[in-house]
Amino acid sequence: MNAPPVCEDAGGSPPRPTVAPRCISTSDTLQTGLRRWRPVAEGRGCFQLAPHRSRSENCLPFPMSLNLPPSSSSPSSPQSPSTRRRFLATAGAFGSVLILPHGLRGQGTRSPNERLRIAQVGVGGRGGAALAGLAAEQFVALCDVDEKRSRAGLAGGKKAGPDPERLKEAKWFKDFRVMFEQMADKIDAVAIATPDHMHFPIAMAAIAAKKHVYVEKPMCRCLTEVRRLHAAAKAAGVVTQMGNQGRAAEGIRLAREWVQAGLIGEVHTVHTWTDRPRAPWFYPADFDPDANAKETPVPATLDWDLWLGIAPPRPYRPELVPSFWRGFTDYGTGSLGDMGCHQLDAPFYALDLGSPSSVEGATTKQYAKTFPASTAVTWKFPARGGRGPVEMKWFDGTMKPPLPVPGFKLSESGGSLFYGTKGIMSVTSHSGSCRLLPEERMQAMAGALPPKSIPRVAGGPFTEWTAAIRGGPKCGSDFDYAAGLTEVVLLGVAAQRAQARLEWDAAAGRFPNRPDCDVLVGPGYGYRAGWGV
Repeated sequence: MNAPPVCEDAGGSPPRPTVAPRCISTSDTLQTGLRRWRPVAEGRGCFQLAPHRSRSENCLPFPMSLNLPPSSSSPSSPQSPSTRRRFLATAGAFGSVLILPHGLRGQGTRSPNERLRIAQVGVGGRGGAALAGLAAEQFVALCDVDEKRSRAGLAGGKKAGPDPERLKEAKWFKDFRVMFEQMADKIDAVAIATPDHMHFPIAMAAIAAKKHVYVEKPMCRCLTEVRRLHAAAKAAGVVTQMGNQGRAAEGIRLAREWVQAGLIGEVHTVHTWTDRPRAPWFYPADFDPDANAKETPVPATLDWDLWLGIAPPRPYRPELVPSFWRGFTDYGTGSLGDMGCHQLDAPFYALDLGSPSSVEGATTKQYAKTFPASTAVTWKFPARGGRGPVEMKWFDGTMKPPLPVPGFKLSESGGSLFYGTKGIMSVTSHSGSCRLLPEERMQAMAGALPPKSIPRVAGGPFTEWTAAIRGGPKCGSDFDYAAGLTEVVLLGVAAQRAQARLEWDAAAGRFPNRPDCDVLVGPGYGYRAGWGV
């Protein structure tokens, strides 16, 4: 029997008694007890699947250096009543999903020999991965609110991405709503690589236009958005994929095959971790964007109002862009939301975890507008089928899981550890590889490992997505799968903010033991008007 050592500072204990070294943890004191959260507008704070209809706004096409006119020459300005009315006219079914007129809808599956017409929203940052991963397709539209950042994305994409000459064929936009209004009939699929808070409205608009959707992880910023987006995608029948790359990797398949073969017995405990938050993705957790704030001019290359999108209006702060938004509650989901879809992916898939019965969070000092510097989260999953219950723990920042065996080195980037009744298994970050522990057992089993029974993915998640669009196998992280994984992650985020144990009623989408925490399944603010959600 191999049980994990007790992690004192993270709270709780494994389901098997054991002698344990002390957990490596932060020197800051963990806070417990519920923070009081101001309720948001009715219909947004609780788990509601009813549609929320709202008005819409619009703005300029994106001027770049690719023979485009200056922004002042565009007939569609941010205040243009005509474009605003046209966007309003498209609001309709799928709850609050944007429905475009019949003539603007997608034309169905493309020929296997024909390049897909791709629209990319978010060109800088993670957008560079899409430029490379979809290099074989045709980019017909590129959309980004930050001209400087998108130029950097193009520069990064030149090495492995599409021919820069081909990108000159693409039309540039700053506002995805204008892009769909003008080009919906010329687009087959949409890749989204924006800050978390804009995944939902952009993906909903794409699905309403019957476009296949690839969205970076996490699928959405809150649970209500996940369920609404999943339902819309199923109703539309489009091909979807969330960008947690490890779902297409070798390690996650080995983990499932080894668990199914009983190599480590019945898995009862899982530990997962990451070293984030850290630069260059996160700003110090104690940073208050509104304390002693000096008015800072918005860069000429950034449309700040469009960057905010559905989030509440606020003055521009350079600390939020281009990457530090991840640590701010209005836009990101913290370290867990940022990396959980990578590190929790292997246990979620290998163990068929489904929905937890409860989740509990403990953190270092909490702040009103940012996520804590270090956190620990515990999910309890009930028995399912012939399998017993599972406890899964998450550690980030300076909190780390205890070592599974002497001499084991925790990867700085993160990973997961599976504890079973017959052994221990380690999966690296992003499910890159899988090992039995201790290493002597891995060496002893080298010639007796189970056969590879799960189909492998050649080419990564973008290739898997485009192949599915052309009629190939279903994507591994389509929204049927990604919605469940993202819900587990976001339940952990809710527990971090509540600093409490929350019982979860998955069918109702509520916390029956803490109804005052139901607000945490929603966005936490009313969406600004004009975004179709």
